Amino acid sequence: MTGSHEGPDLAEPDELPQPSRRQQRFTDFMIKHKDEFMRVAISRLRNLHDADEAVQIAAVKMHEKWTVIEAHPNPPALAMRMVRTSVIDFYRRRARLADRETSVDSAGLLRVPSVDELLELRGYDRLDEARALLEERAPRQAECVRLRYLENRDNVEIAEYLGISPNAARTNIFYGLKALHALMDLPEKGKGGDS
Repeated sequence: MTGSHEGPDLAEPDELPQPSRRQQRFTDFMIKHKDEFMRVAISRLRNLHDADEAVQIAAVKMHEKWTVIEAHPNPPALAMRMVRTSVIDFYRRRARLADRETSVDSAGLLRVPSVDELLELRGYDRLDEARALLEERAPRQAECVRLRYLENRDNVEIAEYLGISPNAARTNIFYGLKALHALMDLPEKGKGGDS
């Protein structure tokens, strides 16, 4: 080594322990599905950093339960359920920590969100509330709508992912959108006001 810093000897790449087959399968699985997990987390949390943290927490749980996930008939669906749970728990964890943490700016002063930041989030409230209600009342419809419009999947991909027929996927999307419109109290397509 050239330079004045003397530190511990670092392992050469060929000296590093090789991952086991189980670890490699898990790594390959995460690489293949991470974008999908992130899309779901971002659609709920609306913040890239929070979504990444929620997915990382879910990934740790997936790693612990990898043998169960691998043996499941639909491993991506089971892993996605773990991501959704992590996203829900993310809010709960934040609420528990809220009384112990104080938001401060770089000068160490208490930071209150600006009006612009609050107004930016205003448009999502009705949609988020409607999606949450639809998820409670008709989870299959909510999932089909989410896969179609947030993940840009077609009916065949949705059907394969959920283990249903493409026609069932199309029907669930239709009724899910209709329910969302009703829950958000939007006017029906093609029906204008008084003329």
